[in-house]
Amino acid sequence: MSQGSRKFAFRLLAAATCGVIIAAANATAASAHAALTGTDPEGGSTVASAPESVSATFSEILDGPSTEIAVTDPNGETLDVPEAVFDGDTFTQQMVYTVPGEYTVAFRVISEDGHRVDDALVFTVEAVPEELLAEGAAPEETGEPAEPETAEETEAPGEAAPTEAAADDEDSDTGASLAMILLGVLVVVVGGVVMVKLLGRKTKQE
Repeated sequence: MSQGSRKFAFRLLAAATCGVIIAAANATAASAHAALTGTDPEGGSTVASAPESVSATFSEILDGPSTEIAVTDPNGETLDVPEAVFDGDTFTQQMVYTVPGEYTVAFRVISEDGHRVDDALVFTVEAVPEELLAEGAAPEETGEPAEPETAEETEAPGEAAPTEAAADDEDSDTGASLAMILLGVLVVVVGGVVMVKLLGRKTKQE
């Protein structure tokens, strides 16, 4: 191989080596971006009872001071929540709630190369325990139907229906009144008969 061919081959090898080094460096930089690897509860899930806290795990260690987290309720109101707790590649956010519905935990983290990553955990709760209600939030109504009132409960005091004894008293009073009338008529009739007989006797004597 001539000296010129050797120089050309060396240059070609050097260029290839530089390309590999640059590609590796770019791959390393790209992999340094923080990526969300999992959440609890899972994004898009529905839970029967609101959890006390939610967590998110990333592909690298988090910088707590540079991480921003915001929680919004189904009405779009931003809730006042405690500061998140960071443990390596995971943060845990204590939660409060206002009403059942969809909640969003939005976060912004900074990767090792300074790249900013924005993402959010969205989940739905069907019920909220009273101890997890935000300040000023009203407990949800149970929705249980009111028990129907009984006939005895609907009757106003002093307005009860007449009893059988009262009805019997009324019948007794009516019978007594009728007997008195009949007795009076009988007395009048008997008195008239007696008077007629007496007048007849006087007439015969005269």
